[in-house]
Amino acid sequence: MKGNATVVGLGAFGSTVALELTRLGIEVLGIDTNATRVGALADQLDRAVIADARDERVLRELGVHESDVVVVAIGEDIEANILTTLVVKNMGAPQVWAKALNANHHKILEKLGADHIVNPEHEIGLRVARTLTYPHVLDYINLGDDQFISEVSASECLQGKTIEALHLDEHDIKCLVIRNRGMVLAPPPAAHRFELGDQIVLLGTLARLRKVSKYL
Repeated sequence: MKGNATVVGLGAFGSTVALELTRLGIEVLGIDTNATRVGALADQLDRAVIADARDERVLRELGVHESDVVVVAIGEDIEANILTTLVVKNMGAPQVWAKALNANHHKILEKLGADHIVNPEHEIGLRVARTLTYPHVLDYINLGDDQFISEVSASECLQGKTIEALHLDEHDIKCLVIRNRGMVLAPPPAAHRFELGDQIVLLGTLARLRKVSKYL
């Protein structure tokens, strides 16, 4: 993305998004109706404003329509979330990300034309469950269409073996990166012998990644 963003709703989710964007060098405008939340972030964001984001006139005065992306992170009030999403879409914001609280809310946001819809609680729940099921999984990214990038850790059973031991070709899995002792090996050399704790980044469908997990 470019250089500026607006985050509407500075609760746990919204404040995390706003602070991380700021850390990454993005200019952030934070908006909330709660003075305490705004005050807590006033010194950390480029701008933090007490305002009702359902009012298009107010948003235009703040220049929200000029933001590269608007994140509607309102979580406690579905009506305010929906109305704010509608307003910023009508203003012509290039990208609108919206937080959904449930499946029906997700459908409404889709109909309003939100470009990206996130359900943090649902996604975190999936991540925790999958990590518990596959303890060698350090992290993963869902790319859509059942394609995942998964970061896994080499266990003792893989120690001293080469990448051939993962049977990647057999399962149509690609190894993108191996991290070994602080070094990034990309593309991974076929002769590399795994050490305990090596971080391996794999690309493939969830079903195929499950099949190679027994070799890790």
